[in-house]
Amino acid sequence: MDSTNDYINQNYFQGKIVDISDGGVEIEFKGRLGNLRIPKRMIISKSELAIGKEVGFMMTYPEVLE
Repeated sequence: MDSTNDYINQNYFQGKIVDISDGGVEIEFKGRLGNLRIPKRMIISKSELAIGKEVGFMMTYPEVLE
């Protein structure tokens, strides 16, 4: 596979917030793709975060670099 420097393939993902802690937020992806835990500082929101709110974001699939 080519290096990620050769192309950028971003996909739009959606999910919902399932857990909020002091420093992080856990998001469950739609389509049984799993969960992601990220720091609160990475969330852009005009309102207070709450469990059950839907989120959307662009992300690429991870690639193992040798």
